[in-house]
Amino acid sequence: MISTEGFKVNENKMELFPESPGAFPCICKFVDLRDYVGNSVPWHWHHSFEINYFFKGSSVKMAADRQIELRQGEAAFINSNTLHSVPRLPEDELCQYYTVFFDAEFISGGYNNVFSQKYILPVTACRDLQILPIRSDSSDGTRMLGVLLDIIDLFRNEPFGYEFLIRAKLGEFWLLMFSMTEDIRSASGNVNIADETRIKQMINFIEENFGERILLEDIAAAAGISARECSRCFARTVRLSPIDYLNRYRVRMAAGRIMETGDPIGLIAQECGFASDSYFGKMFRSMMGCSPRDYRGKK
Repeated sequence: MISTEGFKVNENKMELFPESPGAFPCICKFVDLRDYVGNSVPWHWHHSFEINYFFKGSSVKMAADRQIELRQGEAAFINSNTLHSVPRLPEDELCQYYTVFFDAEFISGGYNNVFSQKYILPVTACRDLQILPIRSDSSDGTRMLGVLLDIIDLFRNEPFGYEFLIRAKLGEFWLLMFSMTEDIRSASGNVNIADETRIKQMINFIEENFGERILLEDIAAAAGISARECSRCFARTVRLSPIDYLNRYRVRMAAGRIMETGDPIGLIAQECGFASDSYFGKMFRSMMGCSPRDYRGKK
């Protein structure tokens, strides 16, 4: 079964997945970005691996430790525990994709066995494999895209034994990816765990307190670091300044309230942390491509 359930996160910005029938530890979702606020997916993370296959529409950018552009028929692998997002697309621009989520144990069969040690951990620990584009410009890439389409079809049709077949296909996909990324893993260092921990703490602080007056120093204090290191940490991980992230989150929250309530726009701006209506209007237009009033008119 392919889920169409919307995007949900918990208080720590960890994505919450739809319940899988029969506790099958692998999920496939269909996403149409036009159903999401601002035609975007905000920064989030999860323990599972993620593979996105871009099915229909214009090119789309995905962001993690770097930003990549993908076109229809291409895919992206997102590593475990990686903060990532899909930045805003222009209004009404079509982008539909399938997402497959699975845990390491689903293909390794357990913790600390030969599969985990030899094939899984080298990927999860690699700093330069937080996001990987998969294109048909190589034989391995073409084969990986074909395997991914097979997996989506298995979810859609659920033939006898499809659970075993999906696991086998994911193992095939993983081996192809492991072979293709040998040079990347050899040349790369390990993921900066300190950055991951700090950015999650600071993002959590922003998203719990976005309606209040927040200074750069307040954001830094949430992770126990200096304002300068806070800015560097945001630059290394989400490629935005802390204040840019704060303003983007405020606009996203305001956009949701504009569509879901009849509250005055000025009140929404104030409750989402904007002290000035004019500044709110400027930020909203730059992010959403229209004024708050025009956005409400699209209900």
